[in-house]
Amino acid sequence: MQQDYKRIPIYLHNQVMACLRGHLLQANQRLHSQYRDPKIVYKPKGSIAGSALLTLWEIQLNSIMLLNNGTQFIEEVVPHELAHLLVFKEFGKVKPHGKEWKYIMSEILGKNPTTTHHFPVQRNTYLYYCNCQQHHLTSIRHNKIQNNKTSYLCRKCGTMLKIKHTI
Repeated sequence: MQQDYKRIPIYLHNQVMACLRGHLLQANQRLHSQYRDPKIVYKPKGSIAGSALLTLWEIQLNSIMLLNNGTQFIEEVVPHELAHLLVFKEFGKVKPHGKEWKYIMSEILGKNPTTTHHFPVQRNTYLYYCNCQQHHLTSIRHNKIQNNKTSYLCRKCGTMLKIKHTI
């Protein structure tokens, strides 16, 4: 049912599960179905609030956004991702935010079918320097540099970016 909630406070996990189960009960009644609770996984996922892994019957939630936005995040993202799972079970593979998804969101779950979130995005960056300024690199670029797969040059001065090492 749930996994990887070590870093999520239990009260938030319980709110996630209550929201999920409430909307799933409503959907099962209206669809005359008996879908079980999907697996819930928490991951820090950059700008993605959540995702539905259709064939695994799993919902992944952005743990950082959940921690930062609590109830508002739960009430918006959990039904959104549940709707994707329900659409897959009811209609098969269709457009992610197509008419079937909008129907499930509005008519079955009673939610406004919005496709994007407006939660602040917290990105982990690494501070690098060149001869003229500092640069904030993403973890992807940082890891490429650390694994000797590439290097990056400053567009202004043309020197190679170096991470500042602390002593």
